[in-house]
Amino acid sequence: MPGSTIFEFLKRQSVLAGDKVRLRPRRLDDAAAEYRWRLDEELCRLDATELLTCSYEEFHLKYSAELEFPGLTHTLAIDTLDPIHIGSCSLFNFNLAGNTAEIGIMLGEKTYWGRGYGEDALNTFMLDIFEASGLQSLILRTLDWNVRARACFEKCGFAPRGDIVRGEHRFVIMQVERGAVLNKGQ
Repeated sequence: MPGSTIFEFLKRQSVLAGDKVRLRPRRLDDAAAEYRWRLDEELCRLDATELLTCSYEEFHLKYSAELEFPGLTHTLAIDTLDPIHIGSCSLFNFNLAGNTAEIGIMLGEKTYWGRGYGEDALNTFMLDIFEASGLQSLILRTLDWNVRARACFEKCGFAPRGDIVRGEHRFVIMQVERGAVLNKGQ
């Protein structure tokens, strides 16, 4: 489906296999782990988000609605090959005129940090995005002090393109081009 429209791409329910991870559509039974991660101070600090203040029941209702009506966001769960649910990755903020979108990843299970799971998930997701869509580049934002994340993103081919301040946070904008990912994937 090379060159499909973003709208066709967003409808896909693909399961993608990497060397260490499997990316799959999110399920309602992922909500408990995602809720736990959104209550973790360290994870929220690394994601530049606020801790959740709602009950699990409220979160579960919202999560269910997001699964049914995802809008212009494509989010996949990240599982190990075992399979253990360890995080998620998303494609969002589409710029159709520029053929770009923003990508994000979060590994909520800390025991998998620094072991190549995030890199494998990101490489697997990006290869599928570029093989199945007409997007020409992807960008991401990472906190300027998050050295571990930046190193992972650079290993995946992202290069710094500038920075931006949002509220009290300074982000490094990083970008990767279609050709770099497709050439690496061969």
